[in-house]
Amino acid sequence: MEDNENLDQGPPQISFATFLLKILASIGGGVFGAVILIVIFLVSSSVLAPLTESQTETYISPIFVFLLMVMIFLSTTAGNLLSTFLLSLTERQRYKRVSSAIYQIFIVSIIMFILMVPVYFITASIDISIVAYAIGLHVILTAQLSALILEIVSNYKYALVGLYGVTFSILVSAAIIFGLSGIIASPQILLFIALPIVWGSIGFMQSIVTMIYSWFARTYDKDFLATSTVYGKDYGQEVEEEQEEAPKAQDEKGADFLRHN
Repeated sequence: MEDNENLDQGPPQISFATFLLKILASIGGGVFGAVILIVIFLVSSSVLAPLTESQTETYISPIFVFLLMVMIFLSTTAGNLLSTFLLSLTERQRYKRVSSAIYQIFIVSIIMFILMVPVYFITASIDISIVAYAIGLHVILTAQLSALILEIVSNYKYALVGLYGVTFSILVSAAIIFGLSGIIASPQILLFIALPIVWGSIGFMQSIVTMIYSWFARTYDKDFLATSTVYGKDYGQEVEEEQEEAPKAQDEKGADFLRHN
Protein backbone atom coordinates (compact mmCIF):
# COMPACT_ATOMS: atom_id res chain seq x y z
CA MET A 1 0.00 0.00 0.00
CA GLU A 2 2.87 2.33 0.87
CA ASP A 3 4.59 1.72 -2.47
CA ASN A 4 1.38 2.45 -4.39
CA GLU A 5 0.99 5.75 -2.57
CA ASN A 6 4.57 6.63 -3.46
CA LEU A 7 3.87 5.94 -7.14
CA ASP A 8 0.82 8.20 -7.09
CA GLN A 9 2.75 11.25 -5.93
CA GLY A 10 3.41 14.07 -8.35
CA PRO A 11 6.76 15.43 -9.52
CA PRO A 12 9.28 15.61 -6.64
CA GLN A 13 9.71 19.00 -5.00
CA ILE A 14 12.71 20.09 -2.95
CA SER A 15 12.68 23.02 -0.56
CA PHE A 16 15.79 25.13 0.01
CA ALA A 17 16.26 23.57 3.46
CA THR A 18 16.10 20.07 1.98
CA PHE A 19 18.49 21.17 -0.76
CA LEU A 20 21.08 22.18 1.85
CA LEU A 21 20.46 18.99 3.86
CA LYS A 22 21.02 16.81 0.80
CA ILE A 23 24.34 18.52 0.07
CA LEU A 24 25.48 18.19 3.69
CA ALA A 25 24.34 14.55 3.85
CA SER A 26 26.17 13.57 0.67
CA ILE A 27 29.36 15.43 1.61
CA GLY A 28 29.17 13.96 5.13
CA GLY A 29 29.16 10.41 3.77
CA GLY A 30 32.06 11.23 1.45
CA VAL A 31 34.06 12.76 4.28
CA PHE A 32 33.38 9.68 6.41
CA GLY A 33 34.78 7.46 3.66
CA ALA A 34 37.81 9.74 3.30
CA VAL A 35 38.46 9.58 7.07
CA ILE A 36 38.36 5.78 6.95
CA LEU A 37 40.84 5.89 4.06
CA ILE A 38 43.17 8.15 6.03
CA VAL A 39 42.96 5.92 9.13
CA ILE A 40 43.68 2.76 7.12
CA PHE A 41 46.53 4.54 5.35
CA LEU A 42 48.11 5.62 8.65
CA VAL A 43 47.66 2.20 10.25
CA SER A 44 49.11 0.37 7.27
CA SER A 45 51.89 2.90 6.61
CA SER A 46 54.37 0.68 8.43
CA VAL A 47 53.63 -2.01 5.84
CA LEU A 48 53.29 0.28 2.83
CA ALA A 49 56.47 2.30 3.52
CA PRO A 50 59.04 -0.46 2.91
CA LEU A 51 57.05 -1.69 -0.07
CA THR A 52 56.99 1.81 -1.53
CA GLU A 53 60.70 2.31 -0.97
CA SER A 54 61.45 -0.98 -2.73
CA GLN A 55 59.45 -0.06 -5.82
CA THR A 56 61.30 0.45 -9.07
CA GLU A 57 60.14 1.54 -12.48
CA THR A 58 60.05 -2.11 -13.59
CA TYR A 59 58.77 -3.83 -10.43
CA ILE A 60 55.81 -3.09 -8.18
CA SER A 61 54.99 -5.46 -5.35
CA PRO A 62 51.62 -7.24 -5.75
CA ILE A 63 51.15 -6.87 -1.98
CA PHE A 64 51.28 -3.10 -2.37
CA VAL A 65 48.62 -3.19 -5.10
CA PHE A 66 46.42 -5.52 -3.05
CA LEU A 67 46.62 -3.36 0.09
CA LEU A 68 45.80 -0.30 -2.00
CA MET A 69 42.74 -2.07 -3.42
CA VAL A 70 41.51 -3.05 0.05
CA MET A 71 41.92 0.53 1.27
CA ILE A 72 39.87 1.91 -1.61
CA PHE A 73 37.23 -0.81 -1.26
CA LEU A 74 36.67 -0.22 2.47
CA SER A 75 36.61 3.57 2.19
CA THR A 76 34.32 3.71 -0.87
CA THR A 77 31.92 1.11 0.53
CA ALA A 78 31.63 2.91 3.88
CA GLY A 79 31.25 6.31 2.22
CA ASN A 80 28.69 5.11 -0.32
CA LEU A 81 26.55 3.33 2.26
CA LEU A 82 26.52 6.28 4.66
CA SER A 83 25.89 8.84 1.91
CA THR A 84 22.90 6.94 0.51
CA PHE A 85 21.49 6.37 3.98
CA LEU A 86 21.80 10.05 4.94
CA LEU A 87 20.30 11.13 1.60
CA SER A 88 17.31 8.86 2.20
CA LEU A 89 16.70 10.57 5.55
CA THR A 90 16.39 14.00 3.91
CA GLU A 91 13.26 12.89 1.99
CA ARG A 92 11.65 9.99 3.81
CA GLN A 93 8.34 10.38 1.97
CA ARG A 94 10.20 10.04 -1.35
CA TYR A 95 12.67 7.28 -0.59
CA LYS A 96 11.15 3.92 0.35
CA ARG A 97 12.73 0.46 0.74
CA VAL A 98 16.03 1.97 1.87
CA SER A 99 17.18 -1.27 3.51
CA SER A 100 16.84 -3.10 0.20
CA ALA A 101 18.81 -0.36 -1.54
CA ILE A 102 21.62 -0.58 1.03
CA TYR A 103 21.86 -4.35 0.59
CA GLN A 104 22.09 -3.90 -3.18
CA ILE A 105 24.75 -1.20 -2.80
CA PHE A 106 26.87 -3.48 -0.62
CA ILE A 107 26.57 -6.32 -3.15
CA VAL A 108 27.50 -4.10 -6.10
CA SER A 109 30.50 -2.77 -4.14
CA ILE A 110 31.83 -6.32 -3.81
CA ILE A 111 31.19 -7.00 -7.50
CA MET A 112 32.98 -3.78 -8.51
CA PHE A 113 35.93 -4.69 -6.27
CA ILE A 114 36.27 -8.04 -8.05
CA LEU A 115 35.93 -6.48 -11.50
CA MET A 116 38.54 -3.81 -10.68
CA VAL A 117 41.20 -6.35 -9.64
CA PRO A 118 42.63 -6.83 -13.17
CA VAL A 119 42.41 -3.07 -13.81
CA TYR A 120 44.56 -2.29 -10.76
CA PHE A 121 47.19 -4.90 -11.59
CA ILE A 122 47.34 -3.98 -15.30
CA THR A 123 47.78 -0.28 -14.56
CA ALA A 124 50.34 -1.05 -11.85
CA SER A 125 52.34 -3.18 -14.32
CA ILE A 126 52.46 -0.26 -16.75
CA ASP A 127 53.25 2.62 -14.38
CA ILE A 128 52.47 3.26 -10.72
CA SER A 129 51.26 6.77 -11.57
CA ILE A 130 48.49 5.33 -13.78
CA VAL A 131 47.01 3.52 -10.77
CA ALA A 132 45.60 6.91 -9.73
CA TYR A 133 43.28 6.78 -12.74
CA ALA A 134 42.12 3.29 -11.72
CA ILE A 135 41.36 4.61 -8.24
CA GLY A 136 39.43 7.54 -9.70
CA LEU A 137 37.46 5.18 -11.92
CA HIS A 138 36.68 2.93 -8.93
CA VAL A 139 35.50 5.83 -6.76
CA ILE A 140 33.35 7.41 -9.46
CA LEU A 141 31.72 4.18 -10.67
CA THR A 142 30.84 2.89 -7.19
CA ALA A 143 29.40 6.26 -6.14
CA GLN A 144 27.37 6.49 -9.35
CA LEU A 145 26.02 2.96 -8.99
CA SER A 146 25.15 3.55 -5.33
CA ALA A 147 23.21 6.73 -6.09
CA LEU A 148 21.40 5.06 -9.01
CA ILE A 149 20.47 2.03 -6.90
CA LEU A 150 18.96 4.32 -4.27
CA GLU A 151 16.88 6.08 -6.93
CA ILE A 152 15.74 2.94 -8.76
CA VAL A 153 14.94 0.78 -5.74
CA SER A 154 13.56 3.46 -3.43
CA ASN A 155 12.09 5.98 -5.87
CA TYR A 156 11.14 3.94 -8.93
CA LYS A 157 8.60 6.31 -10.47
CA TYR A 158 11.17 9.10 -10.83
CA ALA A 159 14.26 6.94 -11.36
CA LEU A 160 14.90 8.75 -14.67
CA VAL A 161 15.16 12.08 -12.84
CA GLY A 162 17.76 10.50 -10.58
CA LEU A 163 19.56 9.05 -13.60
CA TYR A 164 19.94 12.48 -15.21
CA GLY A 165 21.00 14.07 -11.93
CA VAL A 166 23.59 11.41 -11.13
CA THR A 167 25.00 11.47 -14.67
CA PHE A 168 25.44 15.25 -14.65
CA SER A 169 26.99 15.09 -11.17
CA ILE A 170 29.56 12.51 -12.29
CA LEU A 171 30.58 14.77 -15.18
CA VAL A 172 30.93 17.73 -12.80
CA SER A 173 32.92 15.79 -10.20
CA ALA A 174 35.21 14.31 -12.88
CA ALA A 175 35.88 17.82 -14.23
CA ILE A 176 36.67 19.09 -10.72
CA ILE A 177 39.03 16.19 -9.96
CA PHE A 178 40.87 16.51 -13.29
CA GLY A 179 41.08 20.26 -12.79
CA LEU A 180 42.57 19.85 -9.32
CA SER A 181 45.04 17.25 -10.59
CA GLY A 182 46.71 20.00 -12.62
CA ILE A 183 46.95 22.27 -9.58
CA ILE A 184 47.70 19.89 -6.70
CA ALA A 185 51.11 18.27 -7.02
CA SER A 186 50.57 15.52 -4.42
CA PRO A 187 48.36 12.65 -5.70
CA GLN A 188 47.66 11.54 -2.09
CA ILE A 189 45.61 14.68 -1.48
CA LEU A 190 43.41 13.95 -4.51
CA LEU A 191 43.01 10.40 -3.24
CA PHE A 192 41.64 11.64 0.07
CA ILE A 193 39.32 14.32 -1.31
CA ALA A 194 37.90 12.31 -4.23
CA LEU A 195 34.97 10.81 -2.27
CA PRO A 196 33.76 14.13 -0.76
CA ILE A 197 33.99 15.78 -4.19
CA VAL A 198 32.07 13.02 -5.97
CA TRP A 199 29.31 12.73 -3.36
CA GLY A 200 29.08 16.50 -2.92
CA SER A 201 28.52 16.79 -6.67
CA ILE A 202 25.86 14.06 -6.53
CA GLY A 203 23.95 15.80 -3.75
CA PHE A 204 24.21 19.21 -5.44
CA MET A 205 23.51 18.32 -9.08
CA GLN A 206 20.81 15.77 -8.32
CA SER A 207 18.94 18.35 -6.23
CA ILE A 208 19.31 21.00 -8.94
CA VAL A 209 18.04 18.63 -11.65
CA THR A 210 15.10 17.58 -9.45
CA MET A 211 14.14 21.20 -8.75
CA ILE A 212 14.34 22.15 -12.43
CA TYR A 213 12.31 19.13 -13.50
CA SER A 214 9.68 19.74 -10.82
CA TRP A 215 9.22 23.32 -12.03
CA PHE A 216 9.14 22.23 -15.67
CA ALA A 217 6.64 19.39 -15.10
CA ARG A 218 4.28 21.53 -13.02
CA THR A 219 4.50 24.47 -15.42
CA TYR A 220 3.55 22.36 -18.45
CA ASP A 221 1.37 19.94 -16.44
CA LYS A 222 3.17 16.93 -17.89
CA ASP A 223 5.19 14.29 -16.02
CA PHE A 224 7.76 13.84 -18.79
CA LEU A 225 10.27 11.67 -16.89
CA ALA A 226 7.91 9.49 -14.88
CA THR A 227 8.48 5.80 -15.63
CA SER A 228 4.71 5.40 -16.09
CA THR A 229 4.63 7.95 -18.93
CA VAL A 230 4.62 6.38 -22.41
CA TYR A 231 5.51 7.92 -25.77
CA GLY A 232 5.11 7.19 -29.47
CA LYS A 233 4.09 3.67 -30.44
CA ASP A 234 4.24 2.50 -26.82
CA TYR A 235 1.13 4.56 -26.08
CA GLY A 236 -0.89 2.79 -28.78
CA GLN A 237 0.35 -0.61 -27.66
CA GLU A 238 -0.65 0.13 -24.07
CA VAL A 239 -4.19 1.03 -25.16
CA GLU A 240 -4.45 -2.16 -27.23
CA GLU A 241 -3.20 -4.27 -24.29
CA GLU A 242 -5.80 -2.72 -21.98
CA GLN A 243 -8.55 -3.50 -24.49
CA GLU A 244 -7.32 -7.08 -24.87
CA GLU A 245 -7.28 -7.55 -21.11
CA ALA A 246 -10.92 -6.43 -20.76
CA PRO A 247 -13.06 -9.40 -19.60
CA LYS A 248 -15.29 -10.92 -22.27
CA ALA A 249 -18.78 -12.25 -21.64
CA GLN A 250 -18.88 -16.02 -21.35
CA ASP A 251 -20.77 -17.82 -24.09
CA GLU A 252 -23.80 -19.68 -22.76
CA LYS A 253 -26.23 -22.11 -24.29
CA GLY A 254 -29.76 -20.96 -24.97
CA ALA A 255 -31.26 -22.78 -21.99
CA ASP A 256 -28.67 -21.45 -19.57
CA PHE A 257 -29.14 -17.93 -20.92
CA LEU A 258 -32.90 -18.06 -20.36
CA ARG A 259 -32.42 -19.58 -16.92
CA HIS A 260 -30.07 -16.76 -15.80
CA ASN A 261 -32.44 -14.13 -17.11
